[in-house]
Amino acid sequence: MSSSSIGSACSHGGAIRRRGAAARSPVPYREQPMEYEPAVFCGRCGRKAPRWISWSVANPGRRYYSCVEAQHGFIQWHDDPTSPFLRVLLGDLRDRVRS
Repeated sequence: MSSSSIGSACSHGGAIRRRGAAARSPVPYREQPMEYEPAVFCGRCGRKAPRWISWSVANPGRRYYSCVEAQHGFIQWHDDPTSPFLRVLLGDLRDRVRS
């Protein structure tokens, strides 16, 4: 388990994008973005896609795959959508950790 935080993601206008230090995960990743099986590959370049954790308002704590080449537009959700209760709870916990 790593103790470092890695850039996470946010949703903006239906698209997901990772941002710098301001969007770091509020908790350490238990599994690094490339350390998962079975592998998920970008349909455009064929490279293994890292698995990230979204901390957006709409999808807090939800894991997804995204090609390292953002212009490829490859995004695939790993987890099903969370319930409204869990979305609010995870958002509140995220905000508490960041404050």
